[in-house]
Amino acid sequence: MIAVRISCCRMPTALAGELDMADNGTNRVRALIVDDEDLGRRMLRALLASDDDVLVVGEAASAREARALIGEKQPDLVFMDIEMPGGSGLELLQEMGEPVPYVIFVTAHPEFALPAFEVHAADYIVKPVQRQRFFASVMRAKQRIAERRVAGLVRRIAGAVNGDAAPPPATKYADQMTIRVRRRIFSLEVSDISWIQGASQYSRVHTRSGEYLLSRTLASLECELDPKRFFRIHRSAIVNVAHVREVRSNGDGRYNIYMHGGLALPMGRARREILEKLLSGVGHKEA
Repeated sequence: MIAVRISCCRMPTALAGELDMADNGTNRVRALIVDDEDLGRRMLRALLASDDDVLVVGEAASAREARALIGEKQPDLVFMDIEMPGGSGLELLQEMGEPVPYVIFVTAHPEFALPAFEVHAADYIVKPVQRQRFFASVMRAKQRIAERRVAGLVRRIAGAVNGDAAPPPATKYADQMTIRVRRRIFSLEVSDISWIQGASQYSRVHTRSGEYLLSRTLASLECELDPKRFFRIHRSAIVNVAHVREVRSNGDGRYNIYMHGGLALPMGRARREILEKLLSGVGHKEA
């Protein structure tokens, strides 16, 4: 778990208590198991029984049961099969509202791995489940959940403390990013990054010299990049405005971002404010 220390300020007792729980690890990860086979549910529950950080809050044998339990229990983590009565796990993940729990698919169908990551699954484990692979996935999920909890608490605390403190200093963004590929570690100039593609807990960094796959989420990379230079154009892509050639309308209310070199990236409908910023510095063409 991530330790946080905040001093010289007052905060409500409830928030202080939540922060203490996040710090000392007593706030367990709430997990839900979704599998239409009783054997599969019992296997996952047995594996999780040895992890004191995880509390199984329920089980579901169908998509309908899973929808109800997700709304009722608000789990942090969901272990879910792909094919089950009442709908697929892929459809269920796409339907989930914010905040979306971390979803690890556990299934006998390897052919659905790519579609699962396209809808932002945290991981995809193929049966028969290997213990080492399973616990490595759970460890990554616990780390991400801990980061999310602490970030949320810090935002709430910042809004609850007295407003007489001095404003925080301006954020300084690094000009270089450390890249690790196998046994090689090197620094990459941030200005060389053209765009970054996100897929669950991984990100693919596209540069002038090549592509690099990082074991980091798109959201974590976004926090380290200067928002005046890098823009989230949809949930799975960040672009460097210096590498954008033009923004072109499709004539139906949708837009494509064209990079130098001709690559076209679609922009999400909810990113109109990003469009306005982009248009202030690059070309704009109507279809």
